[in-house]
Parts: sequence; structure tokens; C-alpha cells
Amino acid sequence: MNYDEKASDYYSNIRKDIINLISPNQKGLRVLEVGAAYGETLYYLKENGIAAETVGIDLFEDTKNKQNYKPTDKFIFGNIEELELLEYDNYFDIILLPDVLEHLFEPKGALSKLKKCLKNDGNMIVSMPNIRHYSAFKQIFLKGDFRYEESGIFDYTHTRFYCRKNIQELLESSGYKVLKQESSIKNFKGKSITKAINLITFGIFEEFFSYQYFFVVRK
Repeated sequence: MNYDEKASDYYSNIRKDIINLISPNQKGLRVLEVGAAYGETLYYLKENGIAAETVGIDLFEDTKNKQNYKPTDKFIFGNIEELELLEYDNYFDIILLPDVLEHLFEPKGALSKLKKCLKNDGNMIVSMPNIRHYSAFKQIFLKGDFRYEESGIFDYTHTRFYCRKNIQELLESSGYKVLKQESSIKNFKGKSITKAINLITFGIFEEFFSYQYFFVVRK
């Protein structure tokens, strides 16, 4: 997986869509983010008092753009499938997995490892792309072209592809209880054509219009 060949802006953003799934009443949390990029989401959480301690994990350090990194309490570089996190047993209130699991060879192993790091009353927030999105149908079945791209559903670093129910099955079979699931259509707070169509059609085609799904789970 040639992550080091990706442009720096691929990693750079504050995941407001993920942050929206943290209860507004929660403050002073211990937060772990896997796939933390430059730590911008973690920095935002701490600056706004949501997090008291932040730990980020990402596959490699972007030495060419070190100035982009935001301060965190700890940043760990390495593959979550190989890292040992024994010092964080039953430690975190929130674990963030923003578009990470689809990149892993054995996501259930990573989920099992992270479950040990999560407090009994802690939440894990997961987002994953939806291969059932109409753009995938258009690309594969109409154009006959399964071409990998720089980012998005056909990101060339993806090793696995999931529909909504497969994401749920992955999480539940890994020992998690689903507290909430939400499509990208409902998560998006602004106006859009797909939101209007989804409303008019009473959500019948929601899985075809949802670019990704969000899950809040607990062990």
C-alpha cells in the first residue's frame, strides 16, 4: 500500500462528521484516533474541551510535511494490526476509526485489539465507505470498469469493500453492540439534492445515495 505516495491534503481535515456523533455533553475525554493523519481532529477536540487527553495513531510519519502536524499528547506511528497497546487497557472514553477498517487486511484483529483499549462505558465511532453507492454501480456495471482511484470508494489502498449490513456484521461479529448507525446523507447537516430525493422517496434508496456509513458502538 503506497500511502507515502499520496498527496498531503489526502490526510488533512477535521472530521466534523465524526465529531457530530460525540455527545455534546461529554467533556474531558480520553480519545484515541486510529488513522489520525496530522492530528487535526484530535487537536480540535482538545481545543474545544471535548478531549482532555488525545492519542493518535497513523501508519507512517509524513516527514516531508512535518509542519502540518498538530500537537497531541502522544502520536504513534505504525500499523494498528501490528502495534501493541498494552499500556492503554480499558483506557479510552472514545476511539475514532474514520475510514480505516477498509484499508486493513484483518480488520477483526484490529477491532479485537482496540476493544481492550475501550472503557466498558466508552464508545467507538466508525466510518466506512459504502460500495453500494450508485457511483459504484455506474462505474462497474454500466461502464464495466473497476478502476482504482487516488481516493474515495475506489481508493487504491482499500483492501476490502462493504455495504451497510456488512459493516454492521463486521462490528457485531467482533464483539461490539451497535448503538447507532447513520448514513452520510443524514449525517450531512447542509442541503443537497440527494437529501431531497431521499426525503421524497421515504429513504427507500438511501443505501444507493449514501457515500459512507457511520456507526457508534460499545463493547
